[in-house]
Amino acid sequence: MRKLAGIAGFALIASSALADTAQPATSNVNVYQYALEHPANDTSVPFLPVLGESVPAKVKIEEPQKGGRYGYFYYAGQPIIVDLATRSVVRIGQ
Repeated sequence: MRKLAGIAGFALIASSALADTAQPATSNVNVYQYALEHPANDTSVPFLPVLGESVPAKVKIEEPQKGGRYGYFYYAGQPIIVDLATRSVVRIGQ
């Protein structure tokens, strides 16, 4: 009986470990890395993007993941990472 319980416990741990690694590849997209690998045309905005600044609605923000939290656009050859909920700049280039 103990042997059976031990085997069942091991199988449960092994199956939960497999479940953790079996998530879709897009579940944890690194938006900055994605932006570097999928550059977009530069966007012209009437200001230099600054951390915390809101991005105008006319700027098209690329979304690497549906329902994700962050998106990006390119300005002066660099990816600008944006919080999609607030449209505020959270990272500029490197």
